Amino acid sequence: EISRVTRSPSFSMKRFLNLAAAGLLSLLTVTTFSNCAVLLIGAAVGTAVYLEGELESSLATDIHGAVAATNKAAQDLGLRPVSRTGDETGALMIAMDQEERKVRVELTPEELNTRVTNVSIRVGVGNEEASRRILAAIERNLR
Repeated sequence: EISRVTRSPSFSMKRFLNLAAAGLLSLLTVTTFSNCAVLLIGAAVGTAVYLEGELESSLATDIHGAVAATNKAAQDLGLRPVSRTGDETGALMIAMDQEERKVRVELTPEELNTRVTNVSIRVGVGNEEASRRILAAIERNLR
């Protein structure tokens, strides 16, 4: 005689949640390694991602506001600009910090004429703490 195995309703829900979690983890892993994690995870303005020596985030302002905030942040932090270039499609500031490390701040509008600007910051060969200080100073100057 073959006995029948009964399953409780919680078993199927538990299995579903495990499969969903595994699928989400797989998706995040794939997107992280393809450098698209920012699009799926951090698309919100203000989310900062540190990846391969660069801190990347989005600012709730147009390119002109982002440039002004970056220039003020550089002044506040004692950065010495070496070069500044820019137009409607983006801006780049190269500076030296007080420890003589190269600082690179790149600003790119999300789309032309929008109120969102992407920012990428690299200090030296990749200093996350210093990059986050610069980002915080830029964000303070947006207000």
